[in-house]
Amino acid sequence: MWPNKLATALAALLLALAATARAQHKIVQRLDSAAAQGTMLQHIDSVARTRLQRPGDDPSKQQRRRQRLAEGDRALFLIDSAMAASYYHKNIDTAYITRPLARWTVKARINTSGSSFRTSGTLSGVEFQSRLEARPRVTLSLAALYRGIGFGVALNPAKFKGESKDFEFNLNSYSNRYGFDVIYQTASTYSGTITSEGRSLNVPKDALSQHTLNLNAYYAFNYRRFSYPAAFSQSYIQRRSAGSWLLAASFEGANIRLHANDQLGTPASIIHAREFAIGAGYGYNLVIRSRWLFHLSALPTFIIYSHDKIKVEDQTRRMKYHLPSAIITSRAAAVYSWQNRFAGLSMVYNASVAGDEQQLEIIRTKWRLRLFYGFRF
Repeated sequence: MWPNKLATALAALLLALAATARAQHKIVQRLDSAAAQGTMLQHIDSVARTRLQRPGDDPSKQQRRRQRLAEGDRALFLIDSAMAASYYHKNIDTAYITRPLARWTVKARINTSGSSFRTSGTLSGVEFQSRLEARPRVTLSLAALYRGIGFGVALNPAKFKGESKDFEFNLNSYSNRYGFDVIYQTASTYSGTITSEGRSLNVPKDALSQHTLNLNAYYAFNYRRFSYPAAFSQSYIQRRSAGSWLLAASFEGANIRLHANDQLGTPASIIHAREFAIGAGYGYNLVIRSRWLFHLSALPTFIIYSHDKIKVEDQTRRMKYHLPSAIITSRAAAVYSWQNRFAGLSMVYNASVAGDEQQLEIIRTKWRLRLFYGFRF
């Protein structure tokens, strides 16, 4: 039921944005022209006083107001000029990538994310396997950016209904040369099955809770022609197809708590995982007819440092590892652009494999899917 309601809410949000863009197009053009001339505050004051039909002040008050507005316009013009210099003056090949000419970008997004947790190993001489998944998390967000700098708000319908207490924080920064993701998640809605000695038992939602922190970073060698933000933040425009080799680093930290359960026959356990990995990969932006942009990249990194331990009741031991143990980050996106608008979807997928099947092997996955629509002016 909730997907239909969510789709309806998103459609209403997108229609409202489109209607707003059409209705405000001429106003925006005038404001943009006034900003370019350094008279935006004076223009807004003039329009407001005309629409409100305010009587004129005495000449001395009018002079002081005009002087304050002119001073404010000069300060805004200097700030805007400095931001424009930083925004446009980049070391890029403009035959391949460019900045949008518009100052403002407004975007609406529907964000869906989820995670899974799989284990296999031997406990007290008995082999077991488990597969658990957290309830997918869905949010609606709206963001406004001025020359690449802005703010956004997000709404989680399930949170307001009290249906989920899971929490997730995402911080993403993508530039042509380097970028990073920071993802912090707390989840207690994992459910699934555990299989041992030919028996399969359902795992209730309150049996496992997890706190995780994922850090992923990249460096692009062909940053003058290949643009990550063109696919993921739309702060650049990819004009021609290009790819790049990438250096990558990943960190994953997790605290996983398995509560004692007599029905499952599992003791209280805590897993502390700290893993750092480095590696390399490749990314490619495919441009079709100047309107379509398709992105695909894979960044496999191999764990060079780990400090993982498991505590079962009162016994603590370090986890053994087999090679290769890895953290893999994959990204994909499709963007369609027309006039001053764009729409598309993007995906980020993280997977890690650590441990040893003879003792305990853990496979963790984390994914995020975004559907977005936006316009520039």
